[in-house]
Amino acid sequence: MNMLADHIKEYINPFPNRYTPGTWEIRVLPHEDLDYDGVQKYWRFFKKFPNDFAAAAVSLLPKDVEFIQYDHLANILFAKKL
Repeated sequence: MNMLADHIKEYINPFPNRYTPGTWEIRVLPHEDLDYDGVQKYWRFFKKFPNDFAAAAVSLLPKDVEFIQYDHLANILFAKKL
């Protein structure tokens, strides 16, 4: 993982736990504790570094969840709970 993706992870809200197996759509949202400047940085990372942003979002998935795809325009991560 690169340093930028590691830094971006700090700005992404943790994903909710899914206990039911199946395919899930997970919205990637700014961390709840961010102030106004933090939220602006979140969206700047989203716009300027889409590959690193997607890598950071995928790295936040639990180990038993498989990545399917990331829709950058809708900011939705598709994953499958095994």
